[in-house]
Amino acid sequence: MLKNMDVRCSRLFISVLFLFILSGCAGLGKPVQEPQVTLVDMQMLEVKPLEAIFQISLRVMNPNEYPLAMQGLNCDLKIDGKHFATGLANEPREIPAFGTGVIPVTVYASTLKMFTSVMQIVQQVDQQRSGMQPLRYELTGKIRVGGGLNQSVPFHTKGELNFDGQSR
Repeated sequence: MLKNMDVRCSRLFISVLFLFILSGCAGLGKPVQEPQVTLVDMQMLEVKPLEAIFQISLRVMNPNEYPLAMQGLNCDLKIDGKHFATGLANEPREIPAFGTGVIPVTVYASTLKMFTSVMQIVQQVDQQRSGMQPLRYELTGKIRVGGGLNQSVPFHTKGELNFDGQSR
């Protein structure tokens, strides 16, 4: 009799645990709206013979009704349609619901590609004789979100870099 009671208690415990897990996961099924990400700053940190290292700052705007527990971020930066740099950030941050945060990201660029791009810009300025035009940039990547969501949320943004160091 005691053995039957143990079996029934075990089944009851497993059933309750299963229902608890299901109810907990039901709230996690909310789709994450894509955050808006903009480039707000770019600074050169170091130049090596084959690589340049930049620190970019990205403003992440959370349109969701719950905070985003960022676990990391990866991104690719194109300038004038050409791949320029790739970067990562792994510092956990929380972006508040309907709020923003500025995330520093270290990006790495090939100095050979940079030199080629600069030469093309100089040639364009020579041909146009109209001065330096803003450079178009495109930023794509994924934000790794934790906090029970455990998914990657993509982002994509475009803008212009002026030669006063500001982006639009």
